[in-house]
Parts: sequence; C-alpha cells; structure tokens
Amino acid sequence: MQDRQIIGLIATFVAVAELGSFKRAAEVIGRSPSAVTTQINQLEELLGVRLLVRTTRNVRLSSAGEQFLGRGRRLLNETERLIRDFRGQGDKLAGKVELSVSPTIAVSLVPKVLHLLSDEHPDVKITLYEGLRDDVLNSVERGAVDFGIGPYADVPQSLSFERIFEQLFHLILPEKHPIARRGFATPADLHGLDLLCASTGATARAVLEEIARDAGLTVIPRYETLQYPTLYALVAGGLGATVMPVVDPNFLAASRLVAVPFQGRKVSRTIGIISRRGEPITAVSQLFIRAIQETALRYRDHFQLSV
Repeated sequence: MQDRQIIGLIATFVAVAELGSFKRAAEVIGRSPSAVTTQINQLEELLGVRLLVRTTRNVRLSSAGEQFLGRGRRLLNETERLIRDFRGQGDKLAGKVELSVSPTIAVSLVPKVLHLLSDEHPDVKITLYEGLRDDVLNSVERGAVDFGIGPYADVPQSLSFERIFEQLFHLILPEKHPIARRGFATPADLHGLDLLCASTGATARAVLEEIARDAGLTVIPRYETLQYPTLYALVAGGLGATVMPVVDPNFLAASRLVAVPFQGRKVSRTIGIISRRGEPITAVSQLFIRAIQETALRYRDHFQLSV
C-alpha cells in the first residue's frame, strides 16, 4: 500500500473518531458509509490492532485507538502545514505559523515581532492564540498549533522546552510608596503589604510564594486574579502591591506605578519554546522563533529581561 493511501486511511479514522459515527464521517469526507467502513477495516488489518469498538448504538475508541488518534491528528496537521507552507512558493519564504503564547508575552514582545515580520516577510501569515499553561500545552500536544511560548518548563514527556530568556519580576507599587522612593525591595517587605496575587496555579503566583518562603512568610492575598492588567489596575487603585514582570512599562507610567527590583537576588521565571518532541520545526516557525529571540535581546532593558 502506498504512503498516500495510508494517509487517506488515517484521515478517515480521525474523522470517524472525532465525529463518533461512520455515517457522519462519510458525509463530511464525501464517501459512502460502506467505503468508510472498508477503509477502517483496511487500517486495522494493516496495524494488526482494533482501533474502534462498534456497537449497535455508537462507536468508541479502543485503548489502541486513543493512542493512535493523537499521533494520527499530529501527522495530518503536520502534513497539511507542510503542503501549505511550500506549495507554489519557489524560493520565497512564505507560509503560516500558528502558535499559542502566554499572556505576558502576548502583550509585550509579540506585537513587536509581528511588526518586524510584517515588514520583512509580508507573505508569512501568523495566527496567535493566547492561553495559560493548560491551554498552551494541550494545543501544542494535540497538534492544533505549531509551537508554544511561555513559562511552562514542566512539560509532559511528549513535548520539549527550550529556554529563550528569563522574565524578571519586580514589586509593583504606587510611585509615592516609601519602598518605591527607597528604590529597592526585599522579601521581608512583603510582610507589611496588602498583596494582590495571580491565582493559585499560575507561574507568577509560584514565583511570589517562593520569595515569601525565603522570608519565612505565608502569602495571604487580599485579592486574586488571573490577568496582569487587573493586578496593575488594583495596585493603581490603591488596593495594595503585586509581584509581576514589567509587561507594559507605558501602562505602569500612565498609572503612576513603579517596578522596584528585589535587592541582592534575581527573581525570575524562564520563558521558552514548547514544541512536540522529535518533530521538526518548519521554516516559517523557525523564522518566528528567531524574531522573538532578536526582539527579546533588543528590548531586554525595556521589558526587564535576562537574555
């Protein structure tokens, strides 16, 4: 059996598995139900395992089918991207990049990267999905995006994490606060502050809790929220202080806030590229990755990054 025939069998299996019905899959891919059944039988015979369990009422995946579905999806997605990126392009670099990125990177570095690429490579199309840890890792793992960017180094076995820079954390305070006038902070300063925190499970919260532990403190937040703009707004409203990266220096200045560094220690988290282990990165994806590395280096002082 030729490779392209095998790809067709896999595509039919993925359609049946996702739709849960031979009939609905046949309607979607434009074949008869009997042809779909024949293709599934051929795939199972080729593999020597049962992928689908059929009953009179429904179709469900076997344990082997569940494993095959994930890898089959990734194969089809990568095949589609490969053809899309190179069809008719000749020597001109073009194509599409789809990526999932953490919020603080999405609003700081990514706009500058997009501006750079739109000028130098107008034929490269970029689709951006913003998400927290589970969203980013799941979308990369199932092949919904080409890669991810974020502070999520503890990836599952199927993924890899490659560092690109460190995102430094500061104590965010109103500009007239005594600690702000002093010009530096210590972990002990957290004891006397109303803390505004990222929600439990967020990497920013883990950074804050590590600082507090070093000072023998327990974090008892006054308010918790997921997004950094809300934390900044609460600080600007006089409700306390937070420990976060310098995501938007202009927003800080406009809100009369300052980012105070911690004295004698580097408080940071590692930002990296999250990709599927063993799967090559496409040329257009490599272009984006190089662009974000160059942008981080160029704007390291502006966003307080350690490259």
